[in-house]
Amino acid sequence: MQPNILAFFSKYIEKELGIVYSEFNHFQLQNRLEEITKILGLNGPQELFELAQKPLPPTVKQLILDIATNNETSFFRDPRLFKGVESLLLPMLADKGKAGAPCRIWSAACSTGQEPYSLAMLLDQYEEKHKQKIHAQITATDISARVLERARAGRYTQLEAQRGLPMPLLLKYMQKDAESFWTIAPALKSRITFEARNLLQPFDAMGKFDIIFCRNVLIYQSVPSKIQIIKRLSEALRPDGYLVLGAGESLIGLSEAFENRKTEEAIVYQLKPAAAKAAA
Repeated sequence: MQPNILAFFSKYIEKELGIVYSEFNHFQLQNRLEEITKILGLNGPQELFELAQKPLPPTVKQLILDIATNNETSFFRDPRLFKGVESLLLPMLADKGKAGAPCRIWSAACSTGQEPYSLAMLLDQYEEKHKQKIHAQITATDISARVLERARAGRYTQLEAQRGLPMPLLLKYMQKDAESFWTIAPALKSRITFEARNLLQPFDAMGKFDIIFCRNVLIYQSVPSKIQIIKRLSEALRPDGYLVLGAGESLIGLSEAFENRKTEEAIVYQLKPAAAKAAA
């Protein structure tokens, strides 16, 4: 593939998504561009490149954004983090629930839905264990219409269902159909609302959240995009709200709006009072 084509789409994707395809990862970009041309029935990447010299039709633009994103995920990905969430954050939500305050959790970049469904399972397990209802609603977002369609369906292959999900939870929260696919139980689905969102675009209308999960997103972003996303996420948190990042991600050098909160299992980030006041 011609270097100018790779350079063009690399810049296009960074502008739209903030995702950086370095020259080291151009082989991955090339594979994804070739996949797009096949889906569109084009003769090759050169034809896609020529098409992109004018404003792209919305369907083509969405297809590029869908395929450009990394949708790797699994149930209870990074189990230690979920243990930390259970020990540190769920008691906080439970206390808010006692005061009659509805709680809100945001799973940003939710991919095919395993993260928000894992959170819903975690909430349900906590409620059963402590005999206490947590009135929490989960909002799950992604830029990809393709993965959101799968997330809303909550239907997974045997391999997808078993990745990270212990058998007792699989049998409790999912139902197997005649085609050997596993579907999330309706009661669990009812705790989650799915919608399309681009983290580089304003999301003020979503309101404020108690906890935001934005895991394994920043590692693909340019530094300016990281700073922009973190600032907006901080503004979307309620006072004393928490931000949860991926295991390989950090706020060092990107934001001073948060304080580290450590458990034996994980590190999460709590919004500083001054930052909360500024965002109010």
